Amino acid sequence: MNTAPFHWGRRPGLAGGIDKSGAQAAALLAAGFAAVEFGTVTPQPVPGQQPGVAALAATLARLGARGDSTIGIGLGMTPGAAPTALHDDWLYGLQQAAPVADYLSCNLSARAYRPLLAAEHDALLRQALTAMVRERDRLAAASGRRLALALKLPLASLRLAVAAATAGFDALILVRPDAPPGGMTLRGLAHQLHGGPALIAVGGIRHAADVRAALATGAHGVQVHRLFAEHGPACLAMLCDDVS
Repeated sequence: MNTAPFHWGRRPGLAGGIDKSGAQAAALLAAGFAAVEFGTVTPQPVPGQQPGVAALAATLARLGARGDSTIGIGLGMTPGAAPTALHDDWLYGLQQAAPVADYLSCNLSARAYRPLLAAEHDALLRQALTAMVRERDRLAAASGRRLALALKLPLASLRLAVAAATAGFDALILVRPDAPPGGMTLRGLAHQLHGGPALIAVGGIRHAADVRAALATGAHGVQVHRLFAEHGPACLAMLCDDVS
């Protein structure tokens, strides 16, 4: 069984949002990123908007050579669903992603999901996080293939970061604000969760110096999105200067 910890080293990963259907999978996986996250997708298809997690997983399963990149799937929620649907939405996404992805990123950072960050939903989220780890471990025992679990959330969401770490998530994908935060910093969270999940920073990464700074303040890796949207695969040359 693959029980290696969540890790993609110092080379940048590509954040979700670039390819939600897997149509560009071959090219993105060959571009040189340490990890490529597809999605964010909804559990079920949304006509004209989202293919749904099962369709994305099927597309990724048909890939030939995957290269050296770690494959991630970003998972959202059913549009308009009540918060109580989160448990079933996430479990369904996990079951679909487990055979093909290396990690599943449960997305609470998008604007549509921000209401779930309110303290009133803490108990519901803790239950969902715990259920995800249990189901992941059950699937891993049956298949011998362990899917890493990540929670994507704003950097300032300390309560949920601690909840995910306690539940046994492998990574936190932390969306950093454009302006310097007034509350929790990456360094502070790394100190708070020392020895816990890997911390992946996304937001504000535009140069190799930004990568080095994020790693120096406690990140285990970084993702980029806007820089790729502006420059394509050439952005790696801007980020990997002196980054091994």
